[in-house]
Amino acid sequence: MELMISRILKYLNGCLDDDHMYRIGNFIIKNYTLIENHTMVSFIDAAKCSQEELLDFCQHFGIHSFDEFKERLLADHQGRLEQIHARMLNTDINDFLEHVNTDYSKEEFIQWIDELCELIFNKQRIVILGALYPSSVAVDFQTDLISLGKEVVEYHHFDLNFEFSDDDVVFFITATGRMMERNVKKLKPQNICDAYLVLVTQNLAYRDYENVCADYFAHVLGKFDGLQFNYQIMMIFDILRIRYYQKYYQ
Repeated sequence: MELMISRILKYLNGCLDDDHMYRIGNFIIKNYTLIENHTMVSFIDAAKCSQEELLDFCQHFGIHSFDEFKERLLADHQGRLEQIHARMLNTDINDFLEHVNTDYSKEEFIQWIDELCELIFNKQRIVILGALYPSSVAVDFQTDLISLGKEVVEYHHFDLNFEFSDDDVVFFITATGRMMERNVKKLKPQNICDAYLVLVTQNLAYRDYENVCADYFAHVLGKFDGLQFNYQIMMIFDILRIRYYQKYYQ
């Protein structure tokens, strides 16, 4: 059975409106490891929603009470932690590195990954920004890091209250750079320059586009091949979550 948190993430990543479903889902992502401390009353108060909205959210995922929903989240959380631990025991990132196609050497790439892991560990929130399919391959990365206590969200342009800060790590994923070109004017007033920006692209021209400078940069080699780019994104996020766990939780 699919994890409830993964189902919530897939719903949030495809959201089109800033409604109660979006807000409650984001509250759960932000407070995932603290949900066990909430009663229905305290959850409603903290999430700033009504009882009707909370129950509607639960029912959208096939559950008809808050207590049942909380029990499912807690059971899934424990199960995922055990799954992560078992999976990581005999995992060697060298098995993955041979499939990565960037302009870094193997040693440079590992150093880049380690620097990002340290940044993720020390910062409060990770934001994924990109087109729907490239960002959707990051759901396992989101699920693992949320299970380990990090807030990992996807940016949505309709969320007018969204603001970046210096406690954010932003993964900007764009093969051609068009995604940055279309969104940079909206992102500047939301303080994206305050965040630590990790740009992953095939187009070197966008490294310092409109003075939005990437703090960390990965040039994925290739000629704007969407299939190959998406595969590389999946590999990078897989290596990140493996290395992160091995550095800080083993």
